[in-house]
Amino acid sequence: MREDRIRIFVLFLALGLAPLVAHAADDLFDSKSATEHIQKGIALLKAKSFDAAIAEFDESASIAPEAEAYYYLGYEYYLKSRHGDEESRRLSLENFQKAYEIEPNFIPGRNKSAAAQPAPGQHPETGVTPPSIPQQADPAAGTQSTSQASPAEQPK
Repeated sequence: MREDRIRIFVLFLALGLAPLVAHAADDLFDSKSATEHIQKGIALLKAKSFDAAIAEFDESASIAPEAEAYYYLGYEYYLKSRHGDEESRRLSLENFQKAYEIEPNFIPGRNKSAAAQPAPGQHPETGVTPPSIPQQADPAAGTQSTSQASPAEQPK
């Protein structure tokens, strides 16, 4: 009987503290401010102000280290790397990896309405279609696969 009372007390205590724990992340990070920096960064990205956009996304990531900020940092560095900047390419990959470490199922622009969704393969905010990344050589298979041959190119 006494054990049942203790269990009930512990259960009520745990249920009573659950909302406090749920709000701890909001108190720890200023999500509203981080979101504002992301929105500013996206506007700068559309204006092709790469360095200013990177500063906004970086500020967002420092306020609230969430996948979205790192994703956009990666995307912005990717855009810079298209002009041959190897350091930007390295930073792009690092930030994309960090985004997907934080949230493995992250999908950019997932909260947009269906009417505002870009065509398949296009970036959700800019509409730019990034080029496909060639696959690395597979030493185990002894091949270097970058793409499959079209049916016309395949031997008969």
